[in-house]
Amino acid sequence: MAASFLILVGGYTSVITSLRFTPSTSSLTYLTQSNVGVQSPSWLTTHPSNSSIVYATREAWGTTGAIYSLLLNPTTGSLTSKASISTGTSVSNGGTVYVEVLSDGTTLAASNYNAGSAFLVSLGSDKLSFSGSGQTLQFSGSGPLPNQLSAHAHQSVGYNNEVLVADLGSDKVRRLTKSGTTWSESGSISFPAGSGPRHIVPLNNTLYTLHQNYNVLTQNTLPSLSSGTASQLVANISIIPPGTTPTSNMQAAELLYAPSTSGSSSSPLLYATNRNDPTNSDAIAVFETTPSLKAVAYVRTGLQHVRGMAFVGPNKDELQPRLDT
Repeated sequence: MAASFLILVGGYTSVITSLRFTPSTSSLTYLTQSNVGVQSPSWLTTHPSNSSIVYATREAWGTTGAIYSLLLNPTTGSLTSKASISTGTSVSNGGTVYVEVLSDGTTLAASNYNAGSAFLVSLGSDKLSFSGSGQTLQFSGSGPLPNQLSAHAHQSVGYNNEVLVADLGSDKVRRLTKSGTTWSESGSISFPAGSGPRHIVPLNNTLYTLHQNYNVLTQNTLPSLSSGTASQLVANISIIPPGTTPTSNMQAAELLYAPSTSGSSSSPLLYATNRNDPTNSDAIAVFETTPSLKAVAYVRTGLQHVRGMAFVGPNKDELQPRLDT
């Protein structure tokens, strides 16, 4: 286990806070705050080949969404803004809530929640600059609940040669493919009306989906698009912990996958967060994935409104919840 490591904290201000976590004492030390010109940098991710390159989303409303590339000083924790790109062409494209680097290491995929669109852009050779203006794919659709008046793309995840987009507003996971330099929607998987698919984990021809409005985790088959086979529901399990009487304010939020360690016979795990538990202690629900999807633990965090979480540390063996504040 590392002696200590950096944690970057974004949110709904104009700064990103750098902390140092020491596992042996479970202590956090404040290092610095960086104002890098990003309004509401609510989602942060690093480049897989260089953890000093950080990408931040601009989730501000009333303006276009955007992605910023930042350079991290790992000693001081300070960040320097290097480049930015708009994820849409009008203020209705505000609310960029997610960005990730695709497996090729040369493409970013982002989601605009308010606009209901996905955005894809190539990176320059330095991974800090952007190549071209990118492509925005606008979706349409709606659901029966008040937070589903239109399409709301909440996450865009690479899977093989596809990008899967969780559309919370339309109760769909959309499947994007690329032909030449152009991305388009080639299919979708529909879910029960009102469920609100928020975050997903696709792997090995299986799709795990966390539904914000229904507080459930589903497992579906994920056949190749070329097969012409429809996705089938395999499992549908509540993430609400024992002892909690759910209310209309409870919402599922984040879903993470942890593979088995090398040589281990233990099952890979999924971690799902609950928000707004009436006990005032949100829980992380833990699921085994083999031989079948099964809830095996619920960990009370002592926190309220756990919106997200991330694996942190050099071996990604620490779990850090994230709050809305």
